[in-house]
Amino acid sequence: MKKVLSLIVAIALLLTCCLVGCNTTNNNDNKPAATAEPGDVTIVKGAAPTIKYIYNTSEGHKAIAEYIQAALANVGLTMNLENQEWNTFLNTRKDGNYNVARNGWVADYTDPICFIDMWTSNSGNNDIQFGKGEHANLKMYNLDLTPYGYDIKVTNGTWAETYDVLVATIKGCVDNVKRYELMHLAEDMLMDTGCIVPVYYYTDLLMISKEVKGFYSSPLGYKYFNKTTYKDNSSISVCIASEPDTIDPALNSAVDGATLCAHLFAGLAKWDIDADGNLKISPDCVESLVEGVVGEDGKVTYTYTLKEGLKWSDGQDLKASDFVFAWNRAASEVLGADYGYMFEVVDGYGTDKLNVEAVDDRTLKVVLSSAISYWDELLAFPTYFPVREDVVGNEAWATNPATYICNGPYTMTKWDHDSQIVLTKNANYHDAANVTMNEIKFFLSSDTNTIYTNFVNGSWQMIDDVPTNEIENIKKTYPDEFKINGQIGTYYVCFNINKSLLPSNTNLTGVEAEKANQEIRKAIGLLLDRNYICESIAQGGQVPASSFVAMGMTNPDHTEFYKTAGHNEGYYGYYDVSKEAYTSNALAALEILQKYYTDVKAK
Repeated sequence: MKKVLSLIVAIALLLTCCLVGCNTTNNNDNKPAATAEPGDVTIVKGAAPTIKYIYNTSEGHKAIAEYIQAALANVGLTMNLENQEWNTFLNTRKDGNYNVARNGWVADYTDPICFIDMWTSNSGNNDIQFGKGEHANLKMYNLDLTPYGYDIKVTNGTWAETYDVLVATIKGCVDNVKRYELMHLAEDMLMDTGCIVPVYYYTDLLMISKEVKGFYSSPLGYKYFNKTTYKDNSSISVCIASEPDTIDPALNSAVDGATLCAHLFAGLAKWDIDADGNLKISPDCVESLVEGVVGEDGKVTYTYTLKEGLKWSDGQDLKASDFVFAWNRAASEVLGADYGYMFEVVDGYGTDKLNVEAVDDRTLKVVLSSAISYWDELLAFPTYFPVREDVVGNEAWATNPATYICNGPYTMTKWDHDSQIVLTKNANYHDAANVTMNEIKFFLSSDTNTIYTNFVNGSWQMIDDVPTNEIENIKKTYPDEFKINGQIGTYYVCFNINKSLLPSNTNLTGVEAEKANQEIRKAIGLLLDRNYICESIAQGGQVPASSFVAMGMTNPDHTEFYKTAGHNEGYYGYYDVSKEAYTSNALAALEILQKYYTDVKAK
């Protein structure tokens, strides 16, 4: 942290010189200052509140948190850091019991909507709490879709009346060019709240033994070991994360859990590689991925034929009705799955039953509300995997190998909680002949030093995290084993929209208070030197982020989505993240913060 602090001090000196004579902070800390604003609002200034920032156990996350803490301290803002164990951290964010948090989102499929629809009011991944709690009743958002041919115009509506309506419109739009324009409009709404502060676009750092062949990962970050070879192929030892929150495919919402589910279950489709090593979506439990039939009402019907002889891991026949049950379960309000909203594209979503039918044991008919380009990718997503009704009737079924009935390449034969999960080749899997690795030991750890040590000494053949302070040395020592893969995702800081950043003595309420909070959140975002974070902390080829939708997503004309976001001249996205712009960004942030706080100044 010495280097980052010296950088902050240098910037502080520049800020101080620039601000001499124009600092409007009231020097009497016991007497709030009032500043007149254009219009009718006069802001009563006061002391800045202490901000608590939560992150999960990781040296990399800790280093970024400490940098943010130092950057804010440099202008007089106090941020306390709290490190939480992974599952506790996930639930704290999900429940909205936080002020500011570390966050990250990796694409669920290669369409920008998966970055957009997670922020609807009913989404289980909506950690910011948009449309929830007090925010549900706040009327301040506008939506005008008349220029796009829709008879929808809302002034001063709630989040549900505007953003949710926009996302629903996007999902029903069959004009792909217009659909992408609407997704840009949705990202504009998100970024205007200031609740999402992008830091960098992800890369996927990992180390893998040169002796391991056949390993691949998807752009979603899932790792695949079923086609690997290593020594006699009896076993491979890997570490991708600590104890998973859940490996119920309907309830999982984490990349590590998805990787486990992808080895334990088989959906209608799967991520695969061709003979040249190129990623593709292939049929899994179905004979082929058929084209949909568009009806006069715009609905699209898919009729799939399951492969012959499909079995569950306990030898029972797998039937089309198992998919019908699993999908309705995952989409149900009763289950309350984070990813339940991913069935919105299926006709009947929001009612008691999806429009999915088992015509017979091997024939599954699915009706979508409208055509979507990423349907096959959804079929490969864990939430769409089958589960059996009699198995999941036991609520603890997914925590014990004895009750974990699945249908994928592997079965779970051992789970020493917080230590390891052992997967063994499933003889009942329909493509077992092409599963080369007989056993996968998933060791569970979040201690990057321990993880790295076990790779160096040969105990583990693949690891998905390394100590940040070792990266430069690792690049030199293990040039062939250390990999930086592409990944469609964004690392960001998120604010809980129901937690105010205003002084305790503020005179602002309702809409005016939220507008002020938006300004403050955006100002804090401008204080972050993303280039420093990427180059000196993360050190994994990450790219500074100026938008939420990640690199790798493209528009219909094949231009990158993030390069057409924000509608600004001279830079991509919603703010300039170039090295040259950092000082001007910090000056702008300081000016905004001084509108609300008496104790903010360049130190």
